[in-house]
Amino acid sequence: MKQTILAGICASILVAGFVFYPLLVGNSQSAKAMNVEFTPSGVTKHVTLVTNETVVQVAPDNALHPGGIEYNAYTFNGTIPGPAVAIDQGDNLTITLQNDGKLIHSVDFHAGIGDTHVNSGPVEPGQSHTWSLQGINGGAFMYHCAADALNGVWEHIANGMYGVIVVHPQNEEPAKEFYVSFGEIYNSADQGLFKGTNGTVGSFDITKFATDQPDLVLTNGMAHKYAPAVGQVSKLELNPNATVFNVKPGELTRWYILSPGPNDGVSFHFISGQMDVRDGFNQQANSYGTVLMNDETWWVPPGSASVFETIFPEAGPYVGVDHSMVDVVKGAAFVVVAADNSTATDHPEGTWVPPKGSEYVGGNQQAEWVSSGASGTNQTDA
Repeated sequence: MKQTILAGICASILVAGFVFYPLLVGNSQSAKAMNVEFTPSGVTKHVTLVTNETVVQVAPDNALHPGGIEYNAYTFNGTIPGPAVAIDQGDNLTITLQNDGKLIHSVDFHAGIGDTHVNSGPVEPGQSHTWSLQGINGGAFMYHCAADALNGVWEHIANGMYGVIVVHPQNEEPAKEFYVSFGEIYNSADQGLFKGTNGTVGSFDITKFATDQPDLVLTNGMAHKYAPAVGQVSKLELNPNATVFNVKPGELTRWYILSPGPNDGVSFHFISGQMDVRDGFNQQANSYGTVLMNDETWWVPPGSASVFETIFPEAGPYVGVDHSMVDVVKGAAFVVVAADNSTATDHPEGTWVPPKGSEYVGGNQQAEWVSSGASGTNQTDA
C-alpha cells in the first residue's frame, strides 16, 4: 500500500515535467559549447548497448552481509555499470540501443548536445534504435537509461542502468586510466548490516528510495568489490575474492569517477594521496580545464562524472573512497596498490578505458588493449 501511495505522489509531482520533457531538453543546447573550435577527426565509432533485466550479485559473502546479496538489476550489456565508452574530441559516435529485455528502456547521453543527439527515445522490447552524437567537449560524462521518457527513470538508474562516456581532449597527456562508478541500491530484500537475505533476490524498494535510505553503495556493481579487508590489529574481511587496482609508483594515473546517484553524490578522496581535478575544458577547448591542484576531496554530484589525475609517489597501498563514512561501510571503497611490477594492461575487468587515439571504443579483452591510430569505423558490443 505504501509503495502504491509513494509511486502516485512521485508521479503527480513530476507529471508536468514529463509532459514538457521533449521541449525542455530540446532547448538545452549551450551556445558556448556549440562554438567550441576543434578539428573534426573524420572518425566514426559505433557502440551497441544491449538492455536487459538481469540478476546480479551486489554484495560479497562477508560478515556485513552473510551469504551475499543478489538483486534484480536492469543492465546495459549485462553489467552494473554499463561499459565505458571512449572517443576522441572531434569523433562521431553512433550508438545502437538494442532492447532484449521485457521493459521499455532508453539512453540519455550527457555528452551529447541537442535532443536528437542526447536521447534515444523509448525503445520497446525486441526493438532497437540508432542515433549519433559528436564529441564536442572533452571530459567524462554520464549516460543512463531514461526509461519511458523519464517515467520511471529513478528506478532504472537505481537498478544499475548507467555508465560513462569519455571524450579525450585533443591535447590530453598519456596516463594509465581507470573507470570507477559508484551507485546506490535500494533493495526490498536487504534487512541491513550483519544480516543476509536468506537467498531472496531483492528488487527496487520505492519507500527506501523516497526516504533516501540506500542499503549498499556499489563500486562498479558490487559493494567492496575492490576492498579485500580493513583493519590490522582487528581485521574484518570484506571480500576474499577482491581484485585491486595496480599502478607503478611515480606514474601519472587518470581516474574517471562516475556518480550516478540516483540520489546522493560522491565526496571522492584518495587516502594517502592528493589529486588534481580536471573538470571542464581550457580556454582553447583542446584540453581539460584545471579546477584544483593537489586537492584532498572533491564533490561529484549525482548525475555527473569527474576526471581526476594523481601520482602515487611511494610503493604501497592506497584507498579511494567516498568520504561519507556511512557510504564506506555500505561499500564505497577500493584499494590501489603501487608496485614496480604493475603493467600497462593489469586493469581489473571492466575498468579499462580505451586511450586517446585508440581504434577501440570499449571492451574488456586484454588482447584489444593495444592502441593504434583510429580511422574509419569501429564497432564493439562491449
